[in-house]
Amino acid sequence: MESTKSSLARIKIKFPDQLWISEIFKNFRDIRMEIEHFLPYDFENSIGNSIIEIFHYNIDLIMEEVKNHKSVIDISILEKDEKRVKFNVKTKDPFLLYAIIKCGVLVNFPVRVREGYAYWRLVSKRESIDKLLTLFDQKGIEYTLLRIGNSPYSVDDDKNKLTLDESTILNKAITSGFFEIPRKISLEELANVLGKSKSALSVTLRKIIKKKVMFEM
Repeated sequence: MESTKSSLARIKIKFPDQLWISEIFKNFRDIRMEIEHFLPYDFENSIGNSIIEIFHYNIDLIMEEVKNHKSVIDISILEKDEKRVKFNVKTKDPFLLYAIIKCGVLVNFPVRVREGYAYWRLVSKRESIDKLLTLFDQKGIEYTLLRIGNSPYSVDDDKNKLTLDESTILNKAITSGFFEIPRKISLEELANVLGKSKSALSVTLRKIIKKKVMFEM
């Protein structure tokens, strides 16, 4: 029988080489970076959206490299000064995000990034965290489990709870392969199965995923 208690895991994860973050840390090793959030942006084309903050003395050169990287779909600067920039970036095939959604694990933001590694704090049932790590093993994601134990935080907070309809939609999306890369069912096909319009389903999925990914301690 699965445990109902929450676990807190601290994990160090290396970003895949094809992502812009890996390239930036190869060229600018003294960067300080934080990921404030990452959520789906375009379900049709598997595009994820992140808000990133970078601290460095050569912000302009870094932003030029980010903008020109092949994994970046779009970028917009939110705040900028001499040694700091906060920006919104959209990237293709957000595997790490989809893995979290599929396994039902919450991430405590912001996520600190150093030397190309993200330091995640994950809150969920132990079984869900183990499932995520198994998925990383299968996909060849490099990670180190730094610590895992009982969590002082509850994942049963009202802001993280789904309605019955939301739970049904999420379960159907996962079992149908909607969060696989490549995707096994399109947004339109999933909407037809659930008897919803494509636009309404897109809005509902964003609401669901925000509840089931972002955790505030």
